[in-house]
Amino acid sequence: LLKRTCEQYRLTLDLLEARGTEAFGSLSAQLYGTTEDVFHAGGPTVADLAGQFRDALHWVSDVPIDERDEKGIDGETAVVLLQERLDRSMGPGMVDVVLDDGIVADAAAGSSYIKLRADAMFSERQLDQLESHEGWVHVGTSDNGRAQPYCTFLGKAPPPVNVTQEGLATLTEILSLTSHPARLLRIADRIDAIALATDGASFVEVVEHFRTQGLDEDECWQLAMRVFRGSTPTGLPFTKDLGYGKGLVLTYAYVRVAIRAGRLDRVPVLFCGKVDINQMGAVNALYDEGLITPPAFLPEVFRDVNNVARWIALGRE
Repeated sequence: LLKRTCEQYRLTLDLLEARGTEAFGSLSAQLYGTTEDVFHAGGPTVADLAGQFRDALHWVSDVPIDERDEKGIDGETAVVLLQERLDRSMGPGMVDVVLDDGIVADAAAGSSYIKLRADAMFSERQLDQLESHEGWVHVGTSDNGRAQPYCTFLGKAPPPVNVTQEGLATLTEILSLTSHPARLLRIADRIDAIALATDGASFVEVVEHFRTQGLDEDECWQLAMRVFRGSTPTGLPFTKDLGYGKGLVLTYAYVRVAIRAGRLDRVPVLFCGKVDINQMGAVNALYDEGLITPPAFLPEVFRDVNNVARWIALGRE
């Protein structure tokens, strides 16, 4: 595991060196995967997942916006409110929420902090999502990894771990009832945008595609910017955002397998640090030997794994 982590960081340095060149996209694909990755031999691709999300959620546009979705909270107020929530759910001093005017997304998490974009407006539901997604999962697993007595490298996440991190964070949103169908549609948009760029669409063409789909200009611009950041306006895409959809499927499948095997104790292992869903055999072996210890922090929704099993068992095959 440590050797693999080091190799991935070496490749990450190559990616950083290639920013703004044609080589960037192919290196991104090696680290984060592509839309043509399959979930199992002969199975659907990541690109197919976007269509499945849309088929399942085609009715969302007819649902009126809940008052919790009104973006009426400014950045400064959001920092105060989110800090109060995290202090209650994770403990004082676990996470620092700060304002930042230099990030592209509305929010970004570090190892012990969450940044909120200074000029963004937030809704109550977004604050709920940020608490569970950025706080409980991204910061929580960083802290759990650093607290490991031996495998302290689990406190850091090389790029391939992004799939597990974003998938686990998205699953946590769903299980804690802080997600929203429109959020899954945004994940589908990101997959489609990466697929378009992979097939040769330029930055401008990606913007125009989503404008014709009914997204407003700011959403189209932000979407294309996420896909082409680090690359060139006509180059291969930055594929990091595939992690949300791909990771959701893989972490959900891991939990289902644990339930079917009668090993609910394997579910909290996902929170022991920055683990890779593709390396859980090795992680579980180290856990059994006591070289990886149980997570110091576990989100409340996962503390009763029988309750998690009840929710997952109701899911479709």
